[in-house]
Amino acid sequence: MLVIVLLVSFFLLLFIGVPISFALSISSFTAVMTTGAIPVINLVQKTFRAIDSFTLLAIPFFVFAGNVMARGGVSKRLTDMAATLVGRMPGGLAHVATLSSTFFGAISGSGPATVAALGAVLIPAMIEQGGFSAPFSTALMATSSSIAIVIPPSIAFVVYASITGTSIADMFMAGIVPGLLMGVALVIVVMLEAKKHNIKPSREKASGKERWDAFKDAFWGFLMPVIILGGIYGGIFTPTEAAAVSVVYGLFVGMVIYREVSIRDMFDILVDSAKTTGGIMLIVASASLFSFVCTKFGIADAASNLLGSIAHNQFTFLLIVNIIFLIAGCFIDANSAMYIFIPIMLPVCKALGYDIVAFGVMATVNLAIGQVTPPVGVNLFVAISIKIKKGLEVTLQEISRAVVPMIAACVAVLLIVTYIPITSTFLPKALAKEGSYTGDQSSASSDTASKDAGDGNNSFDTIADYSDLDWPEMTWNFACSTTETSTWADGGRKFGELMEKATGGKVKVNIYAADQLTNGNQSEGIQALMNGDPVQISMHSNLIYSAFDPRFNVVSLPFVYDSYDDADAKFDGEAGAKLKEILSEYGLHCMGIAENGFREITNSKHEIKSVDDMKNLKVRVAGSNLLMECYKRWGADATNMNWSETYTALQQNTVEGQENPLPAIDAASVQEVQPYCSMWDAIYDCLFFCINEDIYNSLTPQQQEVVDEAGQKAVEYERYINRSGDDEIKERWASQNGVTITEKEDMDIDSFKEAVDGIDDWFVNELKSQGYDDAQDLVDLFTKDSFNTVEDYSNLDWPETTWNFACSTTETSTWADGGRKFGELMEKATGGKVKVNIYAADQLTNGNQSEGIQALMNGDPVQISMHSNLIYSAFDPRFNVVSLPFVYDSYDDADAKFDGEAGAKLKEILSEYGLHCMGIAENGFREITNSKHEIKSVDDMKNLKVRVAGSNLLMECYKRWGADATNMNWSETYTALQQNTVEGEENPLPAIDAASVQEVQPYCSMWDAIYDCLFFCINQDIYDGLTPQQQVVVDECGQKAVEYERYINRSSDNEIKERWESKNGVTFTEKADMDIDSFKKAVDGVDDWFVNELKSQGYEDGQDLVDLFTK
Repeated sequence: MLVIVLLVSFFLLLFIGVPISFALSISSFTAVMTTGAIPVINLVQKTFRAIDSFTLLAIPFFVFAGNVMARGGVSKRLTDMAATLVGRMPGGLAHVATLSSTFFGAISGSGPATVAALGAVLIPAMIEQGGFSAPFSTALMATSSSIAIVIPPSIAFVVYASITGTSIADMFMAGIVPGLLMGVALVIVVMLEAKKHNIKPSREKASGKERWDAFKDAFWGFLMPVIILGGIYGGIFTPTEAAAVSVVYGLFVGMVIYREVSIRDMFDILVDSAKTTGGIMLIVASASLFSFVCTKFGIADAASNLLGSIAHNQFTFLLIVNIIFLIAGCFIDANSAMYIFIPIMLPVCKALGYDIVAFGVMATVNLAIGQVTPPVGVNLFVAISIKIKKGLEVTLQEISRAVVPMIAACVAVLLIVTYIPITSTFLPKALAKEGSYTGDQSSASSDTASKDAGDGNNSFDTIADYSDLDWPEMTWNFACSTTETSTWADGGRKFGELMEKATGGKVKVNIYAADQLTNGNQSEGIQALMNGDPVQISMHSNLIYSAFDPRFNVVSLPFVYDSYDDADAKFDGEAGAKLKEILSEYGLHCMGIAENGFREITNSKHEIKSVDDMKNLKVRVAGSNLLMECYKRWGADATNMNWSETYTALQQNTVEGQENPLPAIDAASVQEVQPYCSMWDAIYDCLFFCINEDIYNSLTPQQQEVVDEAGQKAVEYERYINRSGDDEIKERWASQNGVTITEKEDMDIDSFKEAVDGIDDWFVNELKSQGYDDAQDLVDLFTKDSFNTVEDYSNLDWPETTWNFACSTTETSTWADGGRKFGELMEKATGGKVKVNIYAADQLTNGNQSEGIQALMNGDPVQISMHSNLIYSAFDPRFNVVSLPFVYDSYDDADAKFDGEAGAKLKEILSEYGLHCMGIAENGFREITNSKHEIKSVDDMKNLKVRVAGSNLLMECYKRWGADATNMNWSETYTALQQNTVEGEENPLPAIDAASVQEVQPYCSMWDAIYDCLFFCINQDIYDGLTPQQQVVVDECGQKAVEYERYINRSSDNEIKERWESKNGVTFTEKADMDIDSFKKAVDGVDDWFVNELKSQGYEDGQDLVDLFTK
């Protein structure tokens, strides 16, 4: 429906004569308002954002410069010079018109402006002096003036570059040869016309002196395009700066050299320039809105797919594109056509490997022809509006017939430019610095191929088939700040591939690099993601997100990460979970945290080895108040500027250094002007890979799991390819660019750390001053030691040994994961000397948990283990103290007890059994499930047959709660519940989930009544056989493994509950909805019972032990 409304209203408005800009915008608003899919205010914002672009700033400058030069007598002087060169040829004045248009087009960049400036003089001259017919003369002036949008500087090229992200400089240079070829083609048409009508030369051959005088007079006009192109390619200024320079130069020539522009003329020039610029910008804004609607509702994607399915090779594709553009040129102007068709055609162009600079030139030549094709050929209308003489007028029908041979000549040039792209690309490739040419897609594809090859690990590429999950057909737009060939864009592409595989093609992802959908504005790219329109998923740096919430700067605190592994550990752990929580406050679901990387520093002055080398160095720094403060403390003269301007600023020595990860530096070829690079790893930034939360929440829980899986794989892929290129980059820089690389170990890192000492406190105070009270907790998450990293202690003379780790639960349990983490850390710390084998489910003792602990006490076959205090109570009932009811208010309360005096007492008791406890992990709060009804009070427990862990304390508690408690092996519990032999059970959620007990237990009460911990122990004799330094390392690794197990055990609770509710229909009763006091009252006095039980068995320290846990 929307497609019909959009297209019908657009063509209807065109048919009744509504200007193109209004036709585009009215049809867009009408289509969207019909569906109500997007708030109208969003369309207004989108229209403004379309022209809020640094790149498009070049347009008003070029327009103003062209008007100044036209008013300043340049057109007359160029015509005079052209006459001295070609006036002697048959049909000389027509040749003069063609040559003058080519010259003046290189100044104005506008076809209509060229017709207006030259036509008033040359059209009457061609008729009266040259002997040409009025229709031919008028048509030739209109056609030759169309060369203006092909010869640089060209407004059409600026628009194309802003859409595609190609270099304006490359586009300008690529237009020179095609523009000259169009001029030559028109010269041939003139020669044939002159021969046909036997037209004589309009003047005698000019003398050398006449030519020299004419050249000197026109010299200042010729110099303008030389200054613009030379300045850009010489690295003196950017294209936008070149436009501003052209204005200053035009004023200088018009007011000082030729003296034909006065102060009084400036008002008229400014008004004319404002009118022209306003018209162009209105068209750009309207066409961008039309293009956005097409993209948002899948029209562009469908058209692109249709084009790709028809055009299987370059020849067919280019032929179809030329036909489309030639037809479109009959109805709409060049800028509108660019915004409507380029987003559709560009993906197919890239897929077929066609040069995108050549493609832009081809499109522009097409649209130049469109300026002289009826019924909307703007140059034709300007030309026939020029007064020739009284009684002589040219009608649209007459000029339309006369222009046909000229169009045919230009189409011949178009075919040459299309199928021999080197005519466009030769100059920009020859002049571009190595690696800076933006049109060649072959390098991008080969880079991608190498990235895809990876290290032979194809886990990034595989995902199961989930097409049976009833996916809606939809297309998501992915946005990132960096270019098409960046690792950010590759991460988005990988996500798209995986989603398409997983959904059977139902979900597709379009890639919009360089924030194309928000005209290059990074912050607006994130805002568009928050709105869910036009961006649905994105990958942006935390430094960009800090514009919305300064807390995201925490990621980039200096010297926080020891290594990539350390960074991964933080982002995959508690710190990352906190960042995801903050992102959710902004309506975003974070699928994973990828990386931009360590921001190394380069400069053009000298090696940076210590903080003294940074003094007064002018450094371009990312726009973050934290980074600016750091560089200020390091003594640098820090400044911020657009990354796109940085190369030129470094080249001109406006700034002397910059900081960025190596891949970003390399992509911008900054190493060409920065001979020194210090690999200090001071600051790091990450990438948040997010999806709009409303879109995510609209999916089913099973579909959400698939999205998260694909997202995490894409993150892992991006991390891998981002890191794998560093060594190659460094080697290439050293060999090809002569860059001196200073490694971290050769630097006085302590001097840099000392300079920013206290920056954490500064950052916390900054956040607090802005109302963020969680600042200190956030900083602590990043600055505390990670449980994934350990230093290299391989010099401690470790014996080569292998320890066996045992636990009661399965391979996939958090207990086994804790043992694995200990093994990883020990292997890292000892240089591989100490290895740990994992034996889950007490395999070494045939599944017998108590015998597993006995084997640990013997030191054979178990050397280390993780077992619950409830299992240890078979050896010593004092360990039951951990599980007294209602002792812990929260996880934090439990941690405080086990890391404090109570934990120290338990470790002391363990040592009595020949065990050294490295730390106390957790099994968790033992929630209760059942198949009968919700349990809200103690009355609901009466006579309920419940399977309880084998502990006399737990059996006593459940007896007091009125349950019919029994003990059985955990492996038998599922079947017993299924057969109703028992009706309920109690265990932490991860243990229940691992055994799939929720399938037969529709009720779960989250009462947090009883808790059990895990003792992570090593045989004391083995521990004592190590040196004191080695023992310190074992304890460090053990404690990190404990922290890791606690974290992963807790982090899954919410996910488990959501899944049970949606998939198994489990009814959860939260603690707040229960009569907890009734349960507490029923077990009142159980502490005393427990102390007496211990005393009856000869343990006199029972009361002291209970006090440690209950006080």
